[in-house]
Amino acid sequence: KGRGGESNFKLSELQDKLAPQLWKLLTIASKEAEKRGWHLYLVGGAVRDLLLAEESASALMIKDIDMVVDGFHKSAEVGAGVELASSLQRDYSTARLEIHGAFQTAALLWHNDPELNSLWVDIATARTEFYPYPAANPEVEASSIRQDLYRRDFTINAIALRLTSPRAGELLDFFGGLLDLQAKQIRVLHVNSFIEDPTRIYRGVRFAVRFGFQFEPQTEAYIRYAINSGIYDRTAQQNSKTPALQTRLKAELKHILEAPYWKAALELLDNLGALQCIHPTLKLDEELLRQLRLLERCLRRFDTEQSLIHSSMRLEAIISHLIPEYRGKVAKNLQLQEDSIKRLEKLTSAETEVMTSLPTFQRPSQVVQLLRKYDLPMLILIAVRSKRVVRRKIWQYLTVWANIQPILNGNDLRKLGYKPGPQFREMLDDLLAATLDGVVSDRASAEEFLLQRY
Repeated sequence: KGRGGESNFKLSELQDKLAPQLWKLLTIASKEAEKRGWHLYLVGGAVRDLLLAEESASALMIKDIDMVVDGFHKSAEVGAGVELASSLQRDYSTARLEIHGAFQTAALLWHNDPELNSLWVDIATARTEFYPYPAANPEVEASSIRQDLYRRDFTINAIALRLTSPRAGELLDFFGGLLDLQAKQIRVLHVNSFIEDPTRIYRGVRFAVRFGFQFEPQTEAYIRYAINSGIYDRTAQQNSKTPALQTRLKAELKHILEAPYWKAALELLDNLGALQCIHPTLKLDEELLRQLRLLERCLRRFDTEQSLIHSSMRLEAIISHLIPEYRGKVAKNLQLQEDSIKRLEKLTSAETEVMTSLPTFQRPSQVVQLLRKYDLPMLILIAVRSKRVVRRKIWQYLTVWANIQPILNGNDLRKLGYKPGPQFREMLDDLLAATLDGVVSDRASAEEFLLQRY
């Protein structure tokens, strides 16, 4: 450990831990920065993951890389980060360049690239930021690397690795991130961090569960204070736009609900009282846990092709646990897809119809006639929230009855001498019902059945 939070890290160690194609990218970027007399740092999650990586593990293929240019002086108007990203794109023509003017950052994006797969490289000019009001988007101004690290969320994400000479391989750790990595703890950098941005609670939970870390006690106290202060409610009422409670919260929920550890993360969020960020009344009680377990069984059984987005289904199941009048509002606030919002708004009426009718039905054809009005996600939501008698019939519909076809089709009807027309639909529906209910079982009985009726 050297002066002012610096310690050395052999670049060869880094090279051993990182996939060669990523190492090549970092080398080209640092040469471009050196040409212009700038410092270039690898910052944030990539540094954290490299420090956590075991020596023996296979080379890391990181999907998100954050770099910061510290340019000493103001570069061109667009900022040093933008200039560096543009020059990198000349070497990597398959990458898409995105420039975010207000944030003085540029991103290079690869999608299913043969070499780099799907990679996101963010290059920022060292900066500091302040929040005009809680849960807003930050406002940014140019600054130094130390301040750039100081604006980050947790100490373990506020470590920088210098890529440029001189002193390449120097680790900048001004806030004790290395000690926290060793102690396996999540420590926040600022007292007001969670008041400014509630999504940091969700990020913290994600890191804690993913790495098997604990929240440092003072950090946990700050989380509980922010939630109990009622600041998010007040902010949402006073400002029409609260990105941290809308788009950014949705993105964090997606990260959590896609991950293999989603259930443990939800339990920790509930323990902290943080599900209130979704809605003040939301709790992960026994009933919701039971529904989520049933949901997993349904998804495994009925969506083997993965045609549904499982993280979205989990979120819909969580929102459906709220009382009906809140569901649509929360879904809109989190900017869910239009079909998800509609489903959550219509869930009560669909549920009432299915739950009152299904137990009284004796014949499979009655079940099919009712349930075929609803899509698979709606049926799954109803099933996980229903009593066993209803759930069993939905299960039977999805596994058996929904796949049964009438024994004859339109061509067969034509051959039998019937004239095509609106009546065909009715005849085929009747025939399907008779097949489902076991009235007809082969072509002969099907033809006989039609002759008697039509």
